[in-house]
Amino acid sequence: MLLQDLNGKSVCILGYGREGKAMLDAIKEYAPEARVTIADQNTELRVTSYGLQVGDKYLENLDRFDVIVKSPGIPPNILGTRNSELGTITNSTQIFLEEAAARGATVIGVTGSKGKSTTASLIYAMLQAHQQPATRNPQPYLVGNIGEPAIAHLKDIKLNTIFVQEMSSYQLMDCTVSPHIAVITSFFPEHLDYHGSLQNYQEAKSHITQFQTENDFVVYDAQSPGAEEIALKSSGRRIAAHTEDLPLVTADLLLKGEHNLRNAAIAFLTTRLLGVPERISIPVIQNFKGLPHRLQSLGIHNEIEWVDDAISTTPESTIAALDALGDRVSVIILGGQDRGNDFTALGKYIAKSKIHTVILFPGSGPRIRTAIEGSKASVKFFEAETMQEAVTNAKFSILNSQFSIPSIVLLSTASPSYGMFRNFEEKGDAFKKCIQDMSILT
Repeated sequence: MLLQDLNGKSVCILGYGREGKAMLDAIKEYAPEARVTIADQNTELRVTSYGLQVGDKYLENLDRFDVIVKSPGIPPNILGTRNSELGTITNSTQIFLEEAAARGATVIGVTGSKGKSTTASLIYAMLQAHQQPATRNPQPYLVGNIGEPAIAHLKDIKLNTIFVQEMSSYQLMDCTVSPHIAVITSFFPEHLDYHGSLQNYQEAKSHITQFQTENDFVVYDAQSPGAEEIALKSSGRRIAAHTEDLPLVTADLLLKGEHNLRNAAIAFLTTRLLGVPERISIPVIQNFKGLPHRLQSLGIHNEIEWVDDAISTTPESTIAALDALGDRVSVIILGGQDRGNDFTALGKYIAKSKIHTVILFPGSGPRIRTAIEGSKASVKFFEAETMQEAVTNAKFSILNSQFSIPSIVLLSTASPSYGMFRNFEEKGDAFKKCIQDMSILT
């Protein structure tokens, strides 16, 4: 469905968050004859000129609309079994992909349980470096989960324009089209509270390849069985990325960790499909410093190196962070919202590491402690209700120990922290502020 197809129809924007607002702006410009109603639980929306259906009854009478544009934050089961009674259900990601295909643009869709932001940013950086006057390559765009909603860039869709679109499972879930180039960085259990089961989560992710044609491509991490399983659903050309495909080793990169070497290999092979030569791509990869809150060193304060890995909200990604930093990690801050993840492997990893102190936030903290104790790890535990308490305990734990200086305090919670923080960015910012304040006071 193209946006102009909404003209003359009654349209419900279900969910008025970031993407819902961008969707309304797009309809204003490209489908001004659509009759729009906004349905949202928030009773304080400040919207004029459009119908509102808000509060506890925002899901009532949805069958009166021709089209429902569902925002990604709306849980999958919220409509219950009524889908067959409703009009067309679509989403802004679907509409953007169809608009891009109709106008001859290329979309590189990037997804993965972890690594998608870094990989998408690397791909975009290489495409930017390749955009030179002599090549006449159009300006690339980085959109989606990492930046502005893709639907906000309709005006930029032109022939041969390339969009690097980070795609979450929430955005892919309702899609029945796939991007021309699909990129899968990893797959392991995450967001199970939202999707209801691992099978549902994998099905949502699979939409990035499921509707591809034989003219499309998928690049995936060969070391991730789950990523390969999703790639196999593609009818296009499948390209398995190995670290050996990248003419670099970990020591050549500013990015830390074996997992980032795999991300770089995926990005390298993806841009090679688009004609980016090694003389351009390799220097970009070598000089890429990574993204905020992803194994980001905040410097050495009080003779301690503080590392912000707030993005790691699963045990698998925290293990990858520990693997990247090695034996210098002495203190780790863990815990947050309990999504039912299995922390057994993380407990075993910590038991074999040089970590001597574990600081636990509420929620999943007690289950993480049980997993670590079950692995017979010799560590001290502290419980913290706030980030300030966690940072203070971390500081004195290292200063009172006999471990080498500078040791690392790692924020890598293996759990989301909703309830304590709005998102991982706010969590990482709070960590940084506590460190800065402590440095001023001491």
